[in-house]
Amino acid sequence: MLQTKFTTQEQIEAMRKEIMAEKERQSGRGGKRSPGRNKLVFKIFGWIAFLSVVLSLTTAIVYVNIAKTRGEIPGILGFHLFVVESGSMEPTFNIGSVILCRKAKNPDNLKTNDVVTFKNLSGYIVTHRIVEVVTDENRGIAYRTKGDNPRNSTDRELLTPDRVLAVFIGKIPLT
Repeated sequence: MLQTKFTTQEQIEAMRKEIMAEKERQSGRGGKRSPGRNKLVFKIFGWIAFLSVVLSLTTAIVYVNIAKTRGEIPGILGFHLFVVESGSMEPTFNIGSVILCRKAKNPDNLKTNDVVTFKNLSGYIVTHRIVEVVTDENRGIAYRTKGDNPRNSTDRELLTPDRVLAVFIGKIPLT
């Protein structure tokens, strides 16, 4: 047989059959996943993650709005965000600072120097530091509070544990 430098038609057909057989073997049972299948899996996981985030945010927004309409302080899983609206806690918290607090688990066991958020007798929400733990006339625990601003004096009213809303955890750095 005469050898040429060109591929014959029979050789081309044999190569096609080998390629087709290999493709069928890979796409069949036990073969590797095709690249299109991987893209589909990632796309499905991406949509599931996206929908989970959207559902979580929607649930949080609905929960916050329900809490507000009931007159409660909105929070998620016992955590609350508060915005500092006065200078009573400067220099610790500047006006406009956002602080993260958690619901007080046992308001009877707070200590001196704990920063607490509470409702004062006028109904305003205040964040101040406990400067003294006192026993009131009924042998109950009460707290004397004060803002960190040096110009402040201690609060006139004693804080009772039933009015403690949350205990300070940290400041959210927004700037």
